Amino acid sequence: MPHHRNYYEVLQISTDATIEEIKQAFRNLARRYHPDLNPENPAAQEKFREIREAYEVLSDSHQRREYDQAFRNQQTTQPLSPQYFYVRGVEKALEKNYQDAIEDYARALKLDSNFIEAYIKRIEARYKLGNDRGVLEDCHQLLQLDPSSAHAYYYRGRARYRLGATSSALEAYTQVLRLEPDHPQAYYYRGIANHDLKERSQAVADLRAHAALCRQKGDRIGYQLARDTLARISGTRLSFGRDAVEELSAGARDALKSFQTLIVNPVGGMLPAFARLDSQRAAVVGVIFAALANLSFVLGVYIGGEVGIFSLWKLILVGFVPFVSLAVIGAIARWLGRRRAHLAGDLFLAGASLLPIGFLALASGFSVNVSSAFMLIFTVFASCYTILTLYGGCTQIANLPEATAAITVPVMLLVSGLLSYFAFTAMLM
Repeated sequence: MPHHRNYYEVLQISTDATIEEIKQAFRNLARRYHPDLNPENPAAQEKFREIREAYEVLSDSHQRREYDQAFRNQQTTQPLSPQYFYVRGVEKALEKNYQDAIEDYARALKLDSNFIEAYIKRIEARYKLGNDRGVLEDCHQLLQLDPSSAHAYYYRGRARYRLGATSSALEAYTQVLRLEPDHPQAYYYRGIANHDLKERSQAVADLRAHAALCRQKGDRIGYQLARDTLARISGTRLSFGRDAVEELSAGARDALKSFQTLIVNPVGGMLPAFARLDSQRAAVVGVIFAALANLSFVLGVYIGGEVGIFSLWKLILVGFVPFVSLAVIGAIARWLGRRRAHLAGDLFLAGASLLPIGFLALASGFSVNVSSAFMLIFTVFASCYTILTLYGGCTQIANLPEATAAITVPVMLLVSGLLSYFAFTAMLM
């Protein structure tokens, strides 16, 4: 028999209640929390289970005597402090038993009316149960104790919005941002409120601020939510207009971090470098790597004194042939191996593997000014880094078996090299 709950409190009766009072309390609560009357409320179903459990124990005289003795023993060993009830409430909230959690928070607050953390947790639990009036009451009490509580203002805004008071909700979110300027959720919901109030430009600005904070904090889900919401309410994508600069700046930072990881460990660093990026950011980094490799290739040709032979635009197009071919071959290898992955992974891998070759092409432009020994050493290092990067990507991003990757890597290099050679030859014609 579990003794950690007070069955008298569950049935809301006194410890000296008669059997008739117990039965009446059970009937009243059962009508309120019966699963048939609350089919979509798991908390009500859990509450009904506890009510029934308490009734079965207290309605039986023998079990009731055992329970009373055990509960009295438990009371002497467990501290009935505000912290005790608070911790028990948190545990119940983690089990999504919000109604009982609220009752424990109430006990904690009865013992300590200045228990700010208990107010905060009770606000969250009441919000989960949709008790917006209760949320507003607790927010008011919390603000009496702590006028600078951003948490209270945030949930005041959430509750007011659900009650239809959009303007009041917007004011609450604004107060949150005065107290905590880096509160992403406040920006998001203020953006929604501004949209409802037909303040389109302010809504877009708030949603962009939310996206920027989520990106800064590494919150991929929040960032994607902002993108989707912007697209839905205004047709705006973060890749256009003012955010193009932000996208490029963020992409450059991602590319630098990925490069720092890969330069130290091209095999073991491949998965960590890729995994910390979402699919769009990984694709952007791959394209940036390819652009850097292409730029190095073009500069190498021009520095080598071939400026008068090749057209700049043709040279740039030829420089992208290895990138496209490696990405396509990688996708084909995944398809043949029936491996789940994403095109972003193919682009990331292709771009990363071309960086060493691009730097080698740049160094070749200075070959007349450096020793042949240096060029030989640099060529060996660049070639090895390319092979290791491709192998690491095939096994860790494309999820190919090691034996398959060992065959795939030379095929990728051979096919890509031949296509680049044919493109280069065609450019000379």
